[in-house]
Amino acid sequence: MKKKFFVILISLLLICTIACTSEKTENTQINEKKENIQKIEEKEIVQSIENKEIIQNIKKKDNIQKIEEKEIIQSNEEKEKHPFFPSLINTVNGQPTTPDQFEDPIVCSGCHPEIYQQWKGSMHSNAFVDPIFTALWKLGAKETDGLTDNLCGGCHTAVGVLSNDLVFKDNEFQTSDIGKEGVHCDVCHTVTRSSFKDTPTNEPQNASLILDPGNVKRGPYKDSESPHHETEYSELHTKSEFCANCHQVYHPINNFHIERTYDEWKFSVYAQKGIQCQDCHMMPIDKAIEAAKTLTKPVNPGKPCIMGPERENMFTHEFVGANFTVPALLNAERHAGIAVERLKSAAELDIKTEQEFKPGKVATLTVKVTNVGAGHNLPTSLTEVRQMWLDIKVTDQNGNIIFTSGDLDDEGNIKEGSIIFNAYAVDKDGHHTIKPWEITRFEYNKTIPPKGSATEKFAMMLPSDLAGILDIKAVLRYRSYPQAVANLLLGKDAPTLPVVDMTQKSIKVKIEK
Repeated sequence: MKKKFFVILISLLLICTIACTSEKTENTQINEKKENIQKIEEKEIVQSIENKEIIQNIKKKDNIQKIEEKEIIQSNEEKEKHPFFPSLINTVNGQPTTPDQFEDPIVCSGCHPEIYQQWKGSMHSNAFVDPIFTALWKLGAKETDGLTDNLCGGCHTAVGVLSNDLVFKDNEFQTSDIGKEGVHCDVCHTVTRSSFKDTPTNEPQNASLILDPGNVKRGPYKDSESPHHETEYSELHTKSEFCANCHQVYHPINNFHIERTYDEWKFSVYAQKGIQCQDCHMMPIDKAIEAAKTLTKPVNPGKPCIMGPERENMFTHEFVGANFTVPALLNAERHAGIAVERLKSAAELDIKTEQEFKPGKVATLTVKVTNVGAGHNLPTSLTEVRQMWLDIKVTDQNGNIIFTSGDLDDEGNIKEGSIIFNAYAVDKDGHHTIKPWEITRFEYNKTIPPKGSATEKFAMMLPSDLAGILDIKAVLRYRSYPQAVANLLLGKDAPTLPVVDMTQKSIKVKIEK
């Protein structure tokens, strides 16, 4: 009986063991299945995400391709309308000219000697040989495979572009002798109209001028007569709209406004008062300064032609702006001197302290910069390379520097953290650039509009043992280009770029106990 009981017991134990093993096996298989399903699901999710990313990347590439295709189509359309594209300059019949259709400036000097001497040495006369511009132009030719040749050439050598004889060879731009005269008499005085209504932005830009070289010369007087050529009155020559065609530069593909001097004037009080570009930039310096500050049109009696009548108003031809650097480099000292005078009359400073200055405490002051004498923003033109900045010095009665901002480093560059008035240009990837052909937008544009102002705040910790009187001095300084840009473009031949102190202001502050 006992033996039978043990047999039954062992059998039951075996059955239980087999059942448990079977259940564990089933559970293990279920768990493995779950894990496999989870892995499959995770793999599917990863694949789904990857597929979405692939699709998004494809869409991005498609969008970029569509944008690029659109830009190419737009570019081709512009080329059809403008045969010298990306310059928008053209002739009345849309056909190329020949260099011999343009009069040499030396011929014009026979009847207009004073005007010729004013022009000679100007930025207009040196437009083709300006060393900093030509270095940048050459770089553009290499990096864009020649796409910037006509874009820049349309204004800097209109004859070279219109004659189709502007070539970049052996690392030099070459053109006819008359093309090398830059912006000369016959370029401006054979202009018939502006084609700004046909530009991509309906704005004057990129040399949007129509020329008709020949015996007819156009200018500001209705009763002109000449034994050498025919004459024709042109109201356009008395308006800012004339200058606008070269003093507005837009990117030819993305249409971003790289230089917008005309628009700065157009939406200013100067335009409202009828003060034109010519009233400031084609007048003797003293009358130009007076016109800019008082918003009254200047009068400059004179005799433009040695055999012509005395005129109530004669326009001078130095065409001076703020560029004192290049005229000085090219030994045009008179033009450089006029530019310095203009800069020194363009702005005013004011300094204010916000509370008592006490030892061991934080002190603050504000400096206000006002554009009092420019009919456009300060600075203007290619604002991504212009530098107008505040140099602030706070010294104690023993001459020790308590605070400074706006210093130059040992390499001639403005120290980081200084207050600089200019624009910060970036390329399509958001990287900083000073190359016009790369610019897609400005990260910021910190310039001061006509009759406008900018106020900057400075804070400093005063020493705990400070006593007596503090001298606070603010200087507004200007440089046409950063030293680093000159070094980049001109290499070992780069000169140390000069700086002009436009204006300054000083105040004294007593340290309160």
